[in-house]
Amino acid sequence: MQFKKDQPAWKDVMSRQGLDDMTLLSKVSNEEINKNLKERFDNDIIYTNIGDVLVSVNPYQFFQIYGKEIILDYVGRTRVEVPPHIYGIAEQAYRNMIMEKENQCILISGESGAGKTEAAKKVMEYIAEVSGRDADTGEGETSERLEMIKNVILESNPLLEAFGNAKTLRNNNSSRFGKYFEIQFTRAKGEPDGGCIINYLLEKSRVVQALQGERNFHVFYQFCIGASEQERADFGIHGPDAFEYCSKGNCFTVDTIDDMAEWKDTRKAMNTIGISADQQYEVFRLVAAILWMGNIEFTSTSGEKAEVADMAVLEFVANLLGVPPAFLKTSLEIREMETKHGMQRGTTYKVPLSFVQAVSTRDALAKAVYDKIFDWLVVRVNQAMVKQDPNPLSIGVLDIYGFEVFDKNGFEQFCINYVNEKLQQIFIEFTLRLEQEEYVNEGIAWTPIDFFNNKVVCDLIEAKRPPGIFLVLDDVCKSAHNVDEAKSAKAFGDRLSSCQSNKHFQGRGKAFCVKHYAGDVTYELLGFVERNKDTLFKDLLNCISISQNKFLVSLFQEDFKAMDSKQGPSTSGYKIRTAANELVKTLSKAMPHYVRCIKPNDEKQAGSYTVKRVLHQIKYLGLLDNVKVRRAGFAYRTTFQKFLSRYFLLSPQTSYAAKKIWKGDDKSGCVAVLKDAPFGNDQWQMGKTKVFIRAPESLFALEDLRVNYYHNMVSRVKNAYKIWKNFKHECSDRIKAAWRTYKAFKIQCAIIIQKCYRSYKDVAPYADLRMKVEPLVVNKKERNRLSMTSVRKFYGDYLDVRNRQPIMDQMPTAASETILFSAKSKVIHHPGLLRSNKLAPRFLTLTDRHLYLVQMVQKKAKGTQQAVRQYNLDRQIPIGEITEVAMSPLADNFVVLKCPVLAWDVVIETEFKTELVAWLVVKGSVGQNVQMMDVIEYYKKKKSKNKIKFLPDEMFKEAEFKKDKIKVARGLPASSTPASFQKTGFQFIGVGTGEAAAGGGPPPTRGRGG
Repeated sequence: MQFKKDQPAWKDVMSRQGLDDMTLLSKVSNEEINKNLKERFDNDIIYTNIGDVLVSVNPYQFFQIYGKEIILDYVGRTRVEVPPHIYGIAEQAYRNMIMEKENQCILISGESGAGKTEAAKKVMEYIAEVSGRDADTGEGETSERLEMIKNVILESNPLLEAFGNAKTLRNNNSSRFGKYFEIQFTRAKGEPDGGCIINYLLEKSRVVQALQGERNFHVFYQFCIGASEQERADFGIHGPDAFEYCSKGNCFTVDTIDDMAEWKDTRKAMNTIGISADQQYEVFRLVAAILWMGNIEFTSTSGEKAEVADMAVLEFVANLLGVPPAFLKTSLEIREMETKHGMQRGTTYKVPLSFVQAVSTRDALAKAVYDKIFDWLVVRVNQAMVKQDPNPLSIGVLDIYGFEVFDKNGFEQFCINYVNEKLQQIFIEFTLRLEQEEYVNEGIAWTPIDFFNNKVVCDLIEAKRPPGIFLVLDDVCKSAHNVDEAKSAKAFGDRLSSCQSNKHFQGRGKAFCVKHYAGDVTYELLGFVERNKDTLFKDLLNCISISQNKFLVSLFQEDFKAMDSKQGPSTSGYKIRTAANELVKTLSKAMPHYVRCIKPNDEKQAGSYTVKRVLHQIKYLGLLDNVKVRRAGFAYRTTFQKFLSRYFLLSPQTSYAAKKIWKGDDKSGCVAVLKDAPFGNDQWQMGKTKVFIRAPESLFALEDLRVNYYHNMVSRVKNAYKIWKNFKHECSDRIKAAWRTYKAFKIQCAIIIQKCYRSYKDVAPYADLRMKVEPLVVNKKERNRLSMTSVRKFYGDYLDVRNRQPIMDQMPTAASETILFSAKSKVIHHPGLLRSNKLAPRFLTLTDRHLYLVQMVQKKAKGTQQAVRQYNLDRQIPIGEITEVAMSPLADNFVVLKCPVLAWDVVIETEFKTELVAWLVVKGSVGQNVQMMDVIEYYKKKKSKNKIKFLPDEMFKEAEFKKDKIKVARGLPASSTPASFQKTGFQFIGVGTGEAAAGGGPPPTRGRGG
């Protein structure tokens, strides 16, 4: 299917069946909303708007309405320009953040299995794709850091889903934790600059148990299927049916989940985030330990004391945890208790644990280790997205498990539904109550709408006075010790009598009923107390503290610090209550956007729409109230100052030539702008501090006028055209004069270019090389007079060795190398003991890899007296081994090449010494190691040093070498520079001014050295 940028191929289809925005319904009722949703669902249209709120119906199948091409259809588009889509909500949040410079959040709510997790992933996919793009063109550059942040944002999903999602009866990929993913952006360009994940309420009980037909967390099954041979051998990994924890739900595979493929995605995500191979090994070592903990069984002995049934399993778990088996056994079987008298220490008792207590302690250890692993993974994701902007903007996406109602509901469902009550409270707070209160406070004409405020339900669960269900439960946990589940459940039920005064609570013997916003839910009392304790006593912490596994110990550092705390261990209810209130505070600091997800049926079947089931969700999601408020309310409101600052361009009373000229108060300026707007006065009202615009179309009209302001100034263009016509003749004369000037200038430029080209043709191949090496010599070595009269050009291959086959035959490796430099030279030859060193001629060739010295000798041919020339390779030195060059400060032509690795050096005399040094600096390893010394010490052979001394002597116009002494006449001062440099004003960096080498003495007999 092909999509066009200006008109999505599916746009007409999305508008053909039902209404895109249900605020336009002719009849407003729950049944009409349901009818419209079903009509669109039957035509494969899953998104519908209620103003700025998006309603999404889970299709349980994939539609071709996602991807990069569809994303581009929404970039820079307003809500009314494109069909309802999850991309539209993401675009609205992103553009509001960019334009208003305010933080945004997207709240995705609905039942378990309604598609919240997929919606959150689509939001992050959209933001990662469009952030940094231009709103008009959809184009933008991608930096390396920007790409890294986007990858981490996307790759964090499979990792956290593996460790935080599980198959439940209602959803194959149910989020068993709350995730608030905050993507942070730079204020300047709106590019992702970092991110932060805050995880809430991990369902730790999922680690140790699952209902029939459910699974534990995905990672357990992925690990059992995809573990490497080394991991299977080290950690004892088998199929999931080999582990007690994974077997409780009696469900090992899921039709819609490929555990092997998702295992690969999980490992890939860990690599992308930056978790090293060693750290991954330690993480899965602990995952294996958790799996094996479930296989630790207990037996009850006399007096109900519990003992480990199979020591082999315990020893294997102890090995994975890095703790002594005996210590672990004691921690699981015995609890150390201490009596205290005020601040004084009391008596310590070791109390044997019962069977139930031992199992609870084992499970508590497994849950605690898994919880720490999950928190560590979240920290690592956050570390990979550390922001650089000190004051960033942000878009938060909340993905948290939805409302749950089962045949038998326990503590976990109670906690989940409590969090959803808090989210519903936020929705009511922002979309219904606060909106109506704002109309009243601002003095806006308004007809109040009645709606259900679920604060009374939240108070029933979390209030302190009268005590809510959580506080009653915590009180029971403090007093219930060594009591079985039935007795603790009865004690909890008796204490709940204090909640009977709340009309949303009903006690039902061994259960109680809470009338949630989503409907009545009955919770079984059995198991509430035990699951609320979340106990990890000092015995287990002491056991972990002596572990040889440094990674495990690092996870519990905060717990070790709190071991001596006087307070008892906190309960799960307390943690959940605290986390939920922190979540509410976080969401209240940002501008909210809403996605309401609906589950069409309980069988997870594609194309099936159960009217009664959907109608129930429509009622408890409050969609009808939302439609009523939207139809009667105002789509946009902002302060007078912000409105005038943004739209002052649209009225001649407030602006002239794109400059603000309004001198009155902001409120009067807003009235002036709105009176000149292209809509009636019934579309806006002025409050006490804000301006209110009723329809979004009116706001879009203002935005269009603002964007096209400069394009609408056609009259200015017409006036400019008239003026141009009046001065047409004058303009013609100016153009003719300019044309004549241009032609003359063109000829002059051509002459200059030709002159420069001829000069360029005369330059040697390596002219720039001379410029680079000159700073290494000037101010350090006396100069030859002839080399100072002009810039001697470097030609490189003076011998043309490629065409001198006898020399090339002695250098077989040079055939495949690049010839850089060649010249005639002399080397100091060391004939041996009792014989003086002397100069010997050599043919010097320098390639990009080696320096070659070829010797020519004359020998008599056999049977004749005629001499025959013969070439021999004297030395072959890799240029990388030449690490230093030494020369004298006098005007001689000697160069000492030092080769520490070869253990011997070479002394060369050549007229082109400067060019040779230049090539070694540029192509070799010499760098800046060019030394100037009167006495040079070098290795003539391994472990045998020699010295040559340089002496100034006016008797020797050419350097003379004798008995390791080189005598040469004085040259020009070392600070001299070529006359051509003086003429053009050329100066070397770091080179002082010196006198020009014009005249100053008799010319030397040689001058090619330079």
